[in-house]
This record gives sequence, structure tokens and C-alpha cells, in this order.
Amino acid sequence: MTTVPTGGDPATWARRLQLTRAAQWFAGNHGDPYALILRAETDDPTPYEQQVTAHGPLFRSDQLDTWVTGDAALAGEVLTDDRFGWLTRSGHRPAERTLPLAGTALDHGPETRRRLDALTGLGGPVLRTDAEGLRIRVEKSTLALLDGAGADVDLATVARRLTASVLADLLGVPAGRQGRFEETLAAAGRTLDSRLCPQTVAHALATVAATAELAGLLAEASAATQGEPGVGPATDVRADDRVTAGLALAVGTAEPATTLLCNAVRALLDRPAQWALLCADPDLAAAAVEETLRWFPPVRLESRVALEDVTLAGQLVPADGHLVVLVAAANRALLAAGDPDRDGFDLTRPAAPALGLVGVPYLAGAGELIRLVVTTALRALAEAAPTLRPAGPGVRWRRSPVLLGHARLPVTRAGGTPESDDRPATEEATRCES
Repeated sequence: MTTVPTGGDPATWARRLQLTRAAQWFAGNHGDPYALILRAETDDPTPYEQQVTAHGPLFRSDQLDTWVTGDAALAGEVLTDDRFGWLTRSGHRPAERTLPLAGTALDHGPETRRRLDALTGLGGPVLRTDAEGLRIRVEKSTLALLDGAGADVDLATVARRLTASVLADLLGVPAGRQGRFEETLAAAGRTLDSRLCPQTVAHALATVAATAELAGLLAEASAATQGEPGVGPATDVRADDRVTAGLALAVGTAEPATTLLCNAVRALLDRPAQWALLCADPDLAAAAVEETLRWFPPVRLESRVALEDVTLAGQLVPADGHLVVLVAAANRALLAAGDPDRDGFDLTRPAAPALGLVGVPYLAGAGELIRLVVTTALRALAEAAPTLRPAGPGVRWRRSPVLLGHARLPVTRAGGTPESDDRPATEEATRCES
């Protein structure tokens, strides 16, 4: 598995990232709504997504050489059609030259994906637990993190630490190395965004270094646990496949799970009546997660490549053509078509259709893992901290059009007036752009 670009040097990679950022900026200045989404200057890209869908079911971004859809039917077709994959026919990531240093943890062709998929179900050689065992781990970790955080909590930090600790435990990372695993997994958190949006050079280099270090940590874990009960003898599974599958699972699920939990809590706390419903009936946690997936999905942009010439909505997408699905826009269209009277986030309404949880769909355990972790953590929060409420403005990552990742989400369990959060709301933006 390659973890660094095959040619060039940091100065060359930096220039390419800067030129790609400039191209997206230029296209946005000339009215390309997809480019405005990728510029990621706002916490709510909905207006730009609506501009894309106003062009019809399939929008062509000529300057960025990408087809874009927010149409519900077309999005569902693309995400389930074997004629679309994640890499080009020659095995490269789209725009690999113009977006270097994006990390390679998710760069796998069809044959490798099928092999990894067979390893990542709950109870398999990578995720060595069943659903009940996972719930117990998550609940215990959530309560421990809450107890250690005091009344005022940065939920983004808690969610990130929770997902990392659970993944480290499941993947067999030794206790003495779990702290380092948590740090490197956080450093790799820009991977999904970096595949469509150029990151700062510092973040891009950190992603590459973290991907390599995570692979090393998982190789150590694999060697230490080989032959243990539930893992199987060395002849059952190739050691490098276990490492590759674990790496893809960790990088591909950690930030989406973190984002989903933060999105769910923010949506509920912004609607106090909905939070009260959940606290009165914690069994609604699963419904809250599904509502969040519909209204505030943790992966908003899904990238695909045509593996052959495909005609969509009367337009030819040639082989190796790049297509992006606007997941949130497609979900809104599905909601409007399936339940036109539904006007917002509501735990009491019957389930509405949605595209579901996407991000790393070729790994069998990814979706189930994220749902279980977030549902269990949300239930634990509702039971242990029913007085939870916002404690100041949250801060989203900049250059994060895929995840809209949370840099900071302050909440409190204390009574009285929330303490002022006087750090500037642009802190993360300023730090990222520097």
C-alpha cells in the first residue's frame, strides 16, 4: 500500500494544491455552484446545492471537469450501479495529480474491496466483537469520557476520543499504544475532505504521515493478536489484508461517526422539545440517528468514477468521468417526495426515505459500526446528561465540504446562564488558512 505520492517534492505538491484551490476559487467566482460547495466557506452549503439541482438532474461543472447530481433517483442509481467505482480504470484516484497528499487508506480497486469487505463484518477477523459487545464498549467509554470532562464539554473532542478508543479496542491496538493511535487517527481526519478539496500543506502532509503511522500501529496489533480466539490462525487471513482493512475502516469511519454524533446532538439541542423527547424515551436514539442521516448527513459528497461510458439523464458520462453525488440535496428531494407535509427534524414522525449512510460502503462493517457507536453514545448522553444544552457557538472545520467536520462544539450540563465562549468563531478558519 502506497502512503506517499510516487513523484515530486513538498514544494511541487504545495503548488499543485494551491493551483487547485485557485481553480476552485476562480470557478466559484464565475458562478459554478459546485465550486462554491468545494470552497467550503460556509457552514450551510444548502443554497449552493439548490443552485446545482436547479440546473436539472445532472449538472456539468466544466471548469472542474465533474458531473454533479442532487437528484434523488439519479443519486440512488449512481451509488448502487456497478458501472461506477471509486478509482479510475487504471486504479487512480480522481484528480490524483492535482490533489496530492490526500492519503491512500481508501484507495482500493474492486478486487481488493471485495476481499476487504469479507473481513469487516462484526464478529469477523477485523471487528472482533458482536453488536452487544460493541454497545457495552461504547456505553462504558461514553460515560467515562463524560465523567472526566466535567460540566462544560467540547463534544467534538469527546466524540473524536470516543470513536478512536472504540476503534483501537476493536482493532486490537495494545493499551500502551492507544493514545498514539487516537492522535494519529485525528491527524488523518481530513482524508475524506482532501479527496475533493485541497487542504493546507500542513494538514495534507499530516494526513500522509498519519496514514503511514496508523498502518504501522495496526501491523503491530495484527502481529500481536494473530492466533488469538476470534482472530483465527495465520493461514486464514493474509496479515496485510487485516491491516489494510483495519486502516480503511478506521480512517473511513472515525470522522463520519464523530460528525454524525455531533450533528445529532446539535440538531436535538437546537430543538429542545426533541431533546426532551429523547431524554424521556432513550429508545428514540435510533430514530434520532436516522433523522440526522436524513437532514444532516455526515458525508455530504460522494465521489464516483464511471468505469465505462454511461448515459445519465440524457448526458454521456464517459469512462473515467468523475461524478459527485450531493447526498444532503438528494435526501431533501426524497423527503419532499415521500412526505411533503414533513417540514423538519422530528423524532415522532414515521421513518422517511433517505440514501442512508454512505462513505465507505464497500466495507461490510462500516455502516453498522457507525450506527451502533452513535446510537449507543446518543442514548448514553440522554440518560446521563439530560440537562445538556449549548454553551456557545460551534466551529466547523474550513476546507471541509465533504464532512462539514466539527472543530469545536461546546455544550454544558451546568445550570444557570452558559459561560461566554469568547474565542473567535473564525479561530479554526484562521488557523487552517495560515
